[in-house]
Amino acid sequence: MEILVFPNNILRKIAEKWDIKSNTERNRISKLIEDMKLTMYGSNGIGLAAPQVGISKRLFIIDVEQKVEKDEDGEVISRIPGELLVFINSRIIHKEGMVIYEEGCLSVPGVYEEVKRAEIITIEYYDENFEKKQMTAEGFLSVVVQHEYDHTEGKLFIDRLPVVRRTLVKNRILKGKNL
Repeated sequence: MEILVFPNNILRKIAEKWDIKSNTERNRISKLIEDMKLTMYGSNGIGLAAPQVGISKRLFIIDVEQKVEKDEDGEVISRIPGELLVFINSRIIHKEGMVIYEEGCLSVPGVYEEVKRAEIITIEYYDENFEKKQMTAEGFLSVVVQHEYDHTEGKLFIDRLPVVRRTLVKNRILKGKNL
């Protein structure tokens, strides 16, 4: 699967819900999860949303527990997957607190910026078995969930930067300059 890169317009669309009662959709979702998992791990990511691979549907996956070993040059030489979390038709229902983390994104390669997010969130979603779930996440997991959730809302982490910094970053990306 190809990961779309900013400024691709699909990244700006609000994703549609899946019809999880349809067996055809369930089969499509299950296949997509497997393909996205390979793409995410193969791209050294910890999260990936369906819009990032050109499918404007409400689905994202996260693995913040994977173990990565790098060589002296920073190249990944081994990866052991952790717990893969799957979020289908998700909806954040509660946010509290504030935390700042440096974020990057597979769809905005080479850009790393500090972003303000809620410290604690509660999210409702369906998992890979199409069971309705609710999770409260905090700290780093909360940040990653919000980052991937934003993709289903047509937003990128650079949209959360202060106006001057956001304009500078977007202009540099569009001009093809390294940051």
